[in-house]
Amino acid sequence: MPALDLSIVRDTGVRSNDVMPSDLDALTQNTDIEALRLAPDADLSEIVDALPRIQSIFIEFPAFTDGRGFSLARVLRKRHGYTGLLVADGALIPDQFAFALQCGFDAVRIADAELKRHTPEAWDAALDAFDLAYQRGYAVKAGPATSIFDARLSRLEDQKTDDPFFGLGAEAALRRAIELHEGDLFLASSLGADSAVLLHMVSRIRPDLPIYFLDTGKHFRQTLAYRDTLISQLGLTNFINVQPDPAQLADVDPTGKLHETHPDACCAVRKVAPLKHAVGHFGAQVTGRKRYQTPDRASMPIYEQLDGMVKVNPLAYWSAKDVTAYIRRHNLPPHPMFALGYLSIGCQPCTTRVAAGEDPRAGRWRNQGKTECGIHMVDGKWEPLEKKETFEAF
Repeated sequence: MPALDLSIVRDTGVRSNDVMPSDLDALTQNTDIEALRLAPDADLSEIVDALPRIQSIFIEFPAFTDGRGFSLARVLRKRHGYTGLLVADGALIPDQFAFALQCGFDAVRIADAELKRHTPEAWDAALDAFDLAYQRGYAVKAGPATSIFDARLSRLEDQKTDDPFFGLGAEAALRRAIELHEGDLFLASSLGADSAVLLHMVSRIRPDLPIYFLDTGKHFRQTLAYRDTLISQLGLTNFINVQPDPAQLADVDPTGKLHETHPDACCAVRKVAPLKHAVGHFGAQVTGRKRYQTPDRASMPIYEQLDGMVKVNPLAYWSAKDVTAYIRRHNLPPHPMFALGYLSIGCQPCTTRVAAGEDPRAGRWRNQGKTECGIHMVDGKWEPLEKKETFEAF
C-alpha cells in the first residue's frame, strides 16, 4: 500500500508483518528487528528494552474513530525517545494527516478501502489545508499536538479576521491575487535561500508575472548563476533585472567601495532608488514574508492593505519546515551558497557565513549596526526597518 510522508506519496520500502507484537521471543533476542506491528491496545512496556533495535514500527488504526494509536506514537517519541520510522497504518482519513505528523509519525499507510474514498491527492491537499486554514503551525511535524476539534474551534475564532484571503492555501492566494490585481501586481525576488518557492508557484500559475531582481553589481556570482538556473528551469518569461543608474553610481560611488564607509548610502543608490523607479507604478506586490520571522509579523494577514500599496503574503502561515518540504517535494535547486553556511544571502561584500547557533541574519552587515537594506514599504513609503528579521533553520 502507498504511504504518505509529509504529503509526498511514496512506498515505505519495509515489510510491516515481519514481527508481530505477540512474538516476544523475537523481541528478547539481541538482533535487529526490521519492522514491528503494534495493535492500538499494545502494552509498550513489553517492547521498551528492544526499541533501539527496532527499525520501523507500524501502529494499527482499525477505524478512523479509534485514536489510541496517536497516543502510542506520542509516548514512543516523547517518553521513550524512539527514533526509528513510525507509520500510522490503517483506516485513517485526510483530516488526521496533520495530527499524525504532530504526534510523531513519519508516514501514513492508508488502507485500500479508504484510498477508494480519499485519493492520494486529497491527502496531499489536507496538510496544506489544515496548516493554512485551521491553525498556524498545525501541520508542523512533531509540533504541539493540538486536536482536530480544537483546531476547528480555533478556525472559527480566526474567521473574525478582516483578511479576505484567510483560509486560502499559498497557491490559491497567489492565484486570486493575480486575478484581483491583473496587470497591477509584481513580485520582487532577492534570489535568497527560499526564493525558489514563490518563483516555482508563479511558474505554475502565471509564468509571465513581472518579477524584479535587483542586480546591484555586488552579488555573489553564485547568486547570478542561480538566477539563470531558475529562469531556465521554471520557464519564467518576464524576469526583469533592475540595475542602478550609471550616472548616480558615478556620482555617489565612483570607486565601488561605498559599502565600506556608508553601507546605507550604498543600499540607497544600488537598491532603494532603482526599485522605487522600476515598480512605482504598481499597486500590489507579492512578498515571501512569513509570520514566524519577526514578532511584528506574528499576526500578519495574507492580504495586507497598506496605504498606497497592497502586499500579498501567500506564505504568511508557513513555517521554515513547510518551506523545506516544498523545496524537496518539487525538487527545486537550492541556492549554492546555502550549503556553505550562508543562511541569509545579499550582496557579497556585506554577507558572511553564519556560525552554529547564530541568528541566520547575523551574517548580513556584520558588526555594522545595520540590519535592513531599506527596500520595505511601510504605510505607503519606502522606509528602512530597524528590527532584525529572524528565521528558523531549515
